[in-house]
Amino acid sequence: MFFLLIIFYFISGNIIVRTYQKLGMKYSNTYGIMMTISILIIFTILYRNKLQFSGWYKGDVKDKLSKTLTKWLITFALLLLLSPPILSFLFH
Repeated sequence: MFFLLIIFYFISGNIIVRTYQKLGMKYSNTYGIMMTISILIIFTILYRNKLQFSGWYKGDVKDKLSKTLTKWLITFALLLLLSPPILSFLFH
C-alpha cells in the first residue's frame, strides 16, 4: 500500500504542480500542504473503495466508505485543490 501511495503521490502531485505553474502560481509551503492533504484524501478514497477489493488488501476489514462520506471527502479534497489558485488570484 505504501508503494502505491508513493507512486500515486508523485504522479498526481506532478500533474497538479504543473497545472498550478501554468496558471502562473508561485509555489509556497501552504499550497504544498493543501495539495498533499488532498492527494492523501483522494488516495484513501480510491484505496478503500476500489484497490482493497482487487487483491491488494489481505486484512479483515473490507468495507467500502459510505457514499455520503465519499462525497464529503471528494468535495473537501477538491476544495483544497481549488483553493490555491483562487487564493493566489485574490492576494497577488
